[in-house]
Amino acid sequence: MKETFGEYIHNLRVEKGLTLTKLAAALDIDQSTLSKIENKKRNVPEEILPKLAKVFKLDITSLEKEFYSEKIAEMIYRVPDSTELLTLAEEKAKYYRLSKFKQGNLKF
Repeated sequence: MKETFGEYIHNLRVEKGLTLTKLAAALDIDQSTLSKIENKKRNVPEEILPKLAKVFKLDITSLEKEFYSEKIAEMIYRVPDSTELLTLAEEKAKYYRLSKFKQGNLKF
């Protein structure tokens, strides 16, 4: 089973031997905020992702995938069979990307 994003951050922090205080300072957030994030009592602010990637030497794209997959999971975990829902969402995402692309090419 996949861990939450907060647990993921906690495990990275522990593996690197960082205290809550040191990691919070590196992320420019309060220690209590980081503790709440790790304990799933507060959502991860998207703006700290680049700092997390830098501190832990992670690929930002992989980190963003972890982050966004958690957001999606939070929205759909109550749906008994989410496979069809995720397939439909991917189709809509492709439509949105294509739609934005077409709009970007319009000249006025």
